[in-house]
Amino acid sequence: MSVRTDDPQTAYSPNSFPAASRSKVQTRRMWRWAVVACAALILVAGLALRFIDEPLRVYAERQLNSHLAGYTFHIGALDFHPIGLSVDLENVIVLQDTHPDPPLAHIAEWHASIHWKALLSGRLVSDHIIDRPVLHFTRPQAVQELKEAPAHKESWQEALFAVYPLQINELTINDGDVTYRENPASKPLRLTSIQVRAENIRNVRSKPLQYPSPVQIEAIVFDGGRFNLNGRADFLAEPSMGIDADIVLRNINLADLLPLTAQRQIQLTQGSLTATGHVELAPAAQEIRLTSLNLHDVKADFVHAVRTKPQEQRTAQQVSQTAAKAANHPTLLLRIDQGKIERSEFGFVNEATSPSYRMFISGTAMELENWSNQLSEGTARVSLNGMLMGSGAMKIAGAFRPELDSPDFDLSVKVIKTQVKTLNRLLRAYGGIDAAGGLFSLFSEMSVKNGTVKGYLKPLFKDVTFYDPQQDRDKGMLNRIYEKTINALAEILKNTPRDEVAAKTDLSGTVDNPQASTWELVLTLFQNAFFDAVLPGLEGKVRHED
Repeated sequence: MSVRTDDPQTAYSPNSFPAASRSKVQTRRMWRWAVVACAALILVAGLALRFIDEPLRVYAERQLNSHLAGYTFHIGALDFHPIGLSVDLENVIVLQDTHPDPPLAHIAEWHASIHWKALLSGRLVSDHIIDRPVLHFTRPQAVQELKEAPAHKESWQEALFAVYPLQINELTINDGDVTYRENPASKPLRLTSIQVRAENIRNVRSKPLQYPSPVQIEAIVFDGGRFNLNGRADFLAEPSMGIDADIVLRNINLADLLPLTAQRQIQLTQGSLTATGHVELAPAAQEIRLTSLNLHDVKADFVHAVRTKPQEQRTAQQVSQTAAKAANHPTLLLRIDQGKIERSEFGFVNEATSPSYRMFISGTAMELENWSNQLSEGTARVSLNGMLMGSGAMKIAGAFRPELDSPDFDLSVKVIKTQVKTLNRLLRAYGGIDAAGGLFSLFSEMSVKNGTVKGYLKPLFKDVTFYDPQQDRDKGMLNRIYEKTINALAEILKNTPRDEVAAKTDLSGTVDNPQASTWELVLTLFQNAFFDAVLPGLEGKVRHED
């Protein structure tokens, strides 16, 4: 008896399958159940993670606040990724407790994860990527930072470790933005497009002056300039981190520094800076060496006024003390190998007299060579060419040695054929007169060493007239008589066939204040000698400043 295989029930009866076929069916069923179970687990895990993220955010926020005294952190959101074991923080805001407004920092995104390449080498460390951080400092906040820095010098790494408990291997900052504002009305100083990459930051203890961590930084300075740093660092050096790197500054707009320079009575209204050099800043050594420094098209005035005199005195004292500390400091080297200043104008404005006046040098071309605070670095030299009051050629040459107990330098100054009329506001302020014509020249040489000054200052006036009926027609009778008298005195003082009036002032003597800085002494010597030698006989209407 035969069985018909075309019977549907008989053809598809389970018992009709071979054993291997039945096993495949069961295996497929098991995989389906396994997939369903995994999906359920993933769903449950996902739901659990939705509720875990918030407790983790609160925990991370609490950890940050406990490790950084003086600051308050707020974390907008936290996402934990179990597959990659990474953490994302979003909208992190940092407040300085003493000055909470504005917020000190805002971080759009902060990603922390395992460094998988290092894991293959048996090291369990982390990477941190910080995207679009914005830092905003005001002057009070910056002052507070300087005060508190020693108290929490080690806490930044501890704070990162508190959020993601693995030692840090690599830190990357993308598109950072830093703004500093001197006061609410001043233009902010801003660095943008800041890119930072630092590697090998993990807890590797290094010997002093060894820098295990490569670091690169670049930024846009004041909208148009560029800053680059490329070198190595020791992030764990005590009591502060160390860095050893090459730096490049390109086309920095100096006018943006006006909010800072104005605090020192310097009105810096234009100019550009480009420099290359090397910095090593560590607990055991500090070196700032500029291989080249170039300034061009600078315009700057030092403005003196009665109200600013106390501040000027404080600044002078601070500069003097800083210079004294820096001179031949055992661990500090400051040096400029080659420096140039081109097409620039520097002036002195005195608002404490009536009338006020401005003395300036235009078309300035200056060269600096071998400027340093260390005797071992040799003698620094300077040469300057320009136009005094835009009229007479001016040449300065000097050799400056690092100071020990007092300034140490040689200086030569020549001013040739300056129109005396350009000095009229100065003459009115200290002599009460105007010049109608004539030329002014000046020659000076001085040497300062071991607290002793040797030198002279000799001004020359040629064809100088102080009375011009056309120029002085609106002046009072007494003033015109006074100027006619001055003209008569000038005629008596003529001592050469070329109608020149000359007077020579001896600058020799001792330095009254050995602690004065070099430039402070130079200005004092010239100020005293100028008014003693250049304005003899013109003191009838001198108005001395208190």
